[in-house]
Amino acid sequence: MTVHHIESGERRPGMNMTELIVTGSPAGAIVADRTSRMGFVGVPEAVRCCWRLVVFGILLGLILYWKHR
Repeated sequence: MTVHHIESGERRPGMNMTELIVTGSPAGAIVADRTSRMGFVGVPEAVRCCWRLVVFGILLGLILYWKHR
């Protein structure tokens, strides 16, 4: 058992989630998909925001495509 030295006395798991590396493999795609789905369920406003960002990204991509063609 690992001993954690935290001043508040709180115990945390040994793995730091900020250091998690998601690779370009199918397993990484599953991890990215599931974490984004958890975010959508936990924050319903994120769904509207993401759809707006997708539409904005498509429009910006089309404008840049037409401009540089």
